[in-house]
Amino acid sequence: MITFVILYIVAAYLLGAIPFGYLAGRLNGIDLREHGSHNIGATNVVRVLGKTWGIPVFILDFLKGYLPVILSDSIIDMWATCGTGEIAWLKAIVLVLVSFATVLGHTYTCFLGFKGGKGVATTAGVLMALSFPMFAIALATWVVALLLFRYVSVASITSAIGMVVGGGYAYGFFKPGGLTWRPEVVIIGFLVAVAALVIVRHRSNIVRIMSGTEPKVFSRK
Repeated sequence: MITFVILYIVAAYLLGAIPFGYLAGRLNGIDLREHGSHNIGATNVVRVLGKTWGIPVFILDFLKGYLPVILSDSIIDMWATCGTGEIAWLKAIVLVLVSFATVLGHTYTCFLGFKGGKGVATTAGVLMALSFPMFAIALATWVVALLLFRYVSVASITSAIGMVVGGGYAYGFFKPGGLTWRPEVVIIGFLVAVAALVIVRHRSNIVRIMSGTEPKVFSRK
């Protein structure tokens, strides 16, 4: 069981590490890391190559976050032989490890010298697999922030914070007596770690916003 879980986590990382944005650029004869924001994520693909390429890249980045997590739940049920309480903790821990491996694969891909995207689309896929209410809250936060500020980077950072709040809501931590030691605590810890990672990965965007050089929604400037 342990060996299988380790191999699954490694596979999740490798799937997350597939740089679809970079491949889209190569199919068009360019290195996306040398154009636009120099990022291989879907936003820069839209900016440089247009929606025809950007939307498929976003979907693929989303799916590589969604699929490993949604499948891991069934795999644990198939392989686990422990009691109900132990399975709940096992599921939470494995879900977090698989989720984090997938996001790390995207943000630090071994195929590009451990330099990758900013993890937003892949994290969105992970959230959808973990909890739809949590995903919906993060998405709503992203949309509102985008409409207010017109910066995709600001929307992504705001959404990262929103997903932590959404996780607390989805798992009942905001209810009276909800702050108890249970398996979902591990998932909340994962959300906090990923939110921090997303913010760190957007530090160059923060610098450009402060200097007034960050392009607004889908701008080619």
